[in-house]
Amino acid sequence: MGERIDRIGRRGRIIPFLAALLLLGGCAPKAILPGVNMILITIDTLRADHLVTYGYQGGKTPNIDRLARDGTLFLDAYASVPLTLPSHTSYLTGTNPTCHGVHDNGAYTLGEEKSTIAEYLSDAGYETAAIVSSFQLDRKYGLSQGFDFYDDEMAKEFQLYDPRLLSGPKSQELKYHTDQQRAEAAVAKAKKWFGGRDETRPFFLWLHFFDPHSVYDPPPPYNDLFQDRAYPDSLYDGEIAYLDHNIGELVRFLRDKGLYDNTLIVFVADHGEGLGQHRELFHDQFIYDSTLHVPYIFGGGAVPGDWPPLVDDMVRSIDVLPTLLDLVGIRPRDDVEGESLLPLLEGGGRDVAHYIESYSPTHNLCVKLFGVKKGGWKYIEAPTPELYHTDTDPGETVNLADRNTAKAEELREVLKGYMVEDDVLPAEVDFETRRKLEAIGYVQQTARRVSMARENRADPKDMAACIEGLHMSMEYFNFGRFDSSLAVSLRLMEIFPGQSRIYYNIGNLQIRMGLYEDAVKDFRKILAQNPRYAKGMFWEGMALMRLKRDDEAIEWFRKAIAIEPNLQVARYNYAVVLARNGSLRESINEFEKALQIDSKSSLGQMAQAALTDIRDKLRAASDN
Repeated sequence: MGERIDRIGRRGRIIPFLAALLLLGGCAPKAILPGVNMILITIDTLRADHLVTYGYQGGKTPNIDRLARDGTLFLDAYASVPLTLPSHTSYLTGTNPTCHGVHDNGAYTLGEEKSTIAEYLSDAGYETAAIVSSFQLDRKYGLSQGFDFYDDEMAKEFQLYDPRLLSGPKSQELKYHTDQQRAEAAVAKAKKWFGGRDETRPFFLWLHFFDPHSVYDPPPPYNDLFQDRAYPDSLYDGEIAYLDHNIGELVRFLRDKGLYDNTLIVFVADHGEGLGQHRELFHDQFIYDSTLHVPYIFGGGAVPGDWPPLVDDMVRSIDVLPTLLDLVGIRPRDDVEGESLLPLLEGGGRDVAHYIESYSPTHNLCVKLFGVKKGGWKYIEAPTPELYHTDTDPGETVNLADRNTAKAEELREVLKGYMVEDDVLPAEVDFETRRKLEAIGYVQQTARRVSMARENRADPKDMAACIEGLHMSMEYFNFGRFDSSLAVSLRLMEIFPGQSRIYYNIGNLQIRMGLYEDAVKDFRKILAQNPRYAKGMFWEGMALMRLKRDDEAIEWFRKAIAIEPNLQVARYNYAVVLARNGSLRESINEFEKALQIDSKSSLGQMAQAALTDIRDKLRAASDN
């Protein structure tokens, strides 16, 4: 502890113009750490209980653990949303999604009327920079506000290591269409930024790491560190160990450059990962603590020596902004909903509520989920409401809503205080964004599908087995295990008839595996129950096309297009089979229509190439 006090004493000069600025205005709070440098490190998809410092047995996170050991560790910390974009928006604005309006990945943008922490600090004389590691935080979503430097550029190719992924059907998609970077690339960019920054000003750096988000594929030797553990924990923990190594590289760099002693490092995560708890392999479909309990550490050389090593009061993602502003004497705007943690760090206590939500269940035609945590209890508003006493039941295994109706109603009233009317549909997600999100496991359907979900009152709990099975099928598919993927999908079709995502998986797999007769038989049954299912008609047409029963295939493609004119894959293959049968003029018309739907997609590019080829052949024929 004495060493920490000494480091504060050696912190160095306070920037004169900043100190003067912070003293302006009699209502401004007194700066505790005037002129301190700040680094906000946000980790994607990191469960708190997979760090040794949070009690995990067998993990390898010495650098993160040291950061906690030399600073303050918050034991009971929670994100607002189990999704990257809305969760980061809460961290950067100090507001809940009901205030900042960002509820999902890809379809929402932070408005300019909201202020980010970078805007506050930039106005106070700070140099501000951000380095993000996933397209989900692209500047187009509004989080770049206030940053002098915002690096959201990704390398053209994302390197894969697992040979199963390299030979799998999505290798090209994962390499070239996920727009992400590994931790070592982010650290390298940070080092480069430090080399060119203005050293006369304090800095605020937001550094985002995408590891350990799925698909889990840590580089050697981290892919073999935990061979004694079952998948996915083995590779998930490997991703975390790799991340930890790079956190260590960053800290060593700060020490070598003489920056560490005057820098406060805030280490948090945007959300956790299900890893099979509550039948959730990944995240976003539920709002249990498995995906909302996150690491929350204040470290670095600037941590005051009298701050406690542990804090067990509940803290929230929205509390980061007001705390950092409080440290340097800046008063946040009135719309900030978080509260400074300085009273806790000075030995006080508090009793706050934490609002949580997920809109992602609507992509599976289920209801949105809303909840609140307060006083050791958690309430989730759903068709079947849920109440958990998380102090005694941290795994949220015993629903007490029917047994303690008074507490459930009490927390429901608290939740109502956060709720706002939300009749605005999310923006339509463009093809490229949807492809990138789906490549890393997110379901991103259209605004029309989200609108349909409003009429569907399915409880995500009732669909848990279906969603878990779909994720399992997707994982098998990624690793090229088509037989296993198809087996899961066929079983899901028996249990959950009418789910179009299951049908789509079956069609895709049967065509890939050459099971054309099976596809014809299965999709005849599916279409008998769902006579207007356009994608089912497409798969029927594809199977018949592969069986060289072209006349029948043409009829099914026409039926699919009649119901869903913008189903590009149906138009493209309809054009292909027309061309194969000599109807070149008609095929040109269909290729052109496919191109008009989306010229930038791979199908659009293939349609353009086919058009060029057919026109060349027609030109050559006319010349002869």
